[in-house]
Amino acid sequence: MKALDRLAGLLRGSNQVTEHSLPTDNSIDIVIAKLERITSVGTSMPADLQHQAVRRFWESPQFDNLRDASLVSFGLCIPLRPSGPCIMEDRRRFLAVLDRQTGVDQWVDEPLWYRRCYQGLVRSYFSYDAANIAAPAVGKQNWGDLRDYLSERVHSIEAKTVNPDWVKAAIGNQQLFSDAPCALYAEAVLNGNSSEIDQLCESMGIVKESWFLRELVLAQVRQATKLGDVKFTQIIPRLLEMLAGNPVLRDRGLILLLNRYVKLPLPGLHPQLRDAAVEWWGNPWLPSNEMRWGGVVPDAREMVSDWLKREFVDAFFSKLAKDGVGDKRRANFWLRYAKSMDNIQFALGPTAMCSSDRDFVALRHKMKGLITELRTADRSNNAFVMTMGSLVAVEFGGMGNAFYGYDTRDSLPFDMSRPVDTTKNVRNSLKHDEPTRILWMLHKDGIHGWARWEDMFEATLKRRYGISPNTVPRVRVPPPTSNPPSSPRPTQTTTPEQPSRSAGDSLLPYSRDTLMAFARARNLTIEDRTANNGGGNLWVRTGQDDLQVNKVLQGWKFNYKPDKGWWK
Repeated sequence: MKALDRLAGLLRGSNQVTEHSLPTDNSIDIVIAKLERITSVGTSMPADLQHQAVRRFWESPQFDNLRDASLVSFGLCIPLRPSGPCIMEDRRRFLAVLDRQTGVDQWVDEPLWYRRCYQGLVRSYFSYDAANIAAPAVGKQNWGDLRDYLSERVHSIEAKTVNPDWVKAAIGNQQLFSDAPCALYAEAVLNGNSSEIDQLCESMGIVKESWFLRELVLAQVRQATKLGDVKFTQIIPRLLEMLAGNPVLRDRGLILLLNRYVKLPLPGLHPQLRDAAVEWWGNPWLPSNEMRWGGVVPDAREMVSDWLKREFVDAFFSKLAKDGVGDKRRANFWLRYAKSMDNIQFALGPTAMCSSDRDFVALRHKMKGLITELRTADRSNNAFVMTMGSLVAVEFGGMGNAFYGYDTRDSLPFDMSRPVDTTKNVRNSLKHDEPTRILWMLHKDGIHGWARWEDMFEATLKRRYGISPNTVPRVRVPPPTSNPPSSPRPTQTTTPEQPSRSAGDSLLPYSRDTLMAFARARNLTIEDRTANNGGGNLWVRTGQDDLQVNKVLQGWKFNYKPDKGWWK
């Protein structure tokens, strides 16, 4: 009985235990809601099932059930085999996916079923990079047709009962399926508010690798060009930083920035804009870089040229002076003639050519295409060769060296495409006596009746060649890279300067090959619908932001349709 008594005592004690309530925690509700949203955008679609469905469809391009239709819609970009074709880049099979009778459109009248396929098509739309230079023409065409299809069918996914977040997002953001998918969000993101775009990406299943987020950068640049002058100038460094990480977009973005900046009332030097332009496109006055610079207006190209020439003049007389001491008088004198310089070239001695100093390395990189070797007994000597109209002027690093001038209308005694020398009168030397040399002046005050050598130089350049500070010379000639044939010097000024032509001004006759070459150079998307029932058009999928592109396409008789592109 003792055991029974003990048990009875324990039971009585349990009745006296104080009741404790469990803590309230609703965090599980948040997790469940998030899982429901994730499930609604189809992130759990198994990749192996997509592969299997794609292979079945490739062999028999029609859908017998909704499950396969949904899987293939998600898998338009999945290659049939490693490095093999995908449905997005196969015209026949792509059209079969959208077919009304045997494709996804057979369910278009049943929103709850149809939107399973539509959701997958949206994912494929944001996954395929039609702007990639490696994307074939058929892939670009199919992608453009998919965009139009999604735009036309967006309201077919709305049900009368329940609509998940991604359906609401697609219907409320139909501009995602236009030729300006990012424009509506650019201003907010540019101002630092990314909450709307973050929510949109989560709802629509747009991953960070998508072209959409890349194009959003360019949309911000377009938005910035609409700002006032002060705000636009202030935001340029941030825009350049964004563009630097997007090689596909940086050329288009830089064109927008330069064409906007040159419209400022006083477009002064912007070092970051100058350095970015030269880093990405090279020297603006070299013929080899003509195509890269062809997208900007002539005034913008001339602006960067002036900036770079002024930098080179200052760098030569401050960093490349023979004794390493800046020559401010010569630098200030030639800076006034930057606009007169058609071309600038450098002959660097062994010290400057081989120096590992960070400043020298950076300077040589920026001078790419303008440097040749200088053979000289003085390893620290360098030469600066300027072409101004028909005058080729040569300055040397050391102040004690005279100024040499040559006329391009005669046979030049040196070829800057090969190493040049400083020994007087030897082959390919920068120093020659008369009659080969037509100018020779010392940087010395108080000679020939002039108190200052600068005044003597200025008067001589103006009298002999009509070259004045801050003016463009009347005659422009090619840079001295080779020896022209000898010919008598004209007795009067040759033909006045003609304005430089951009790529858009020298329009080639239209042909399909010319159009394709132009599209590749400008990263444009071509869509050929002329084969569709014999009544389609040829489309160039781009907007009207690039004036040079507009000019070329108009010259080729293309017409513009808002939100679609150019057609003929």
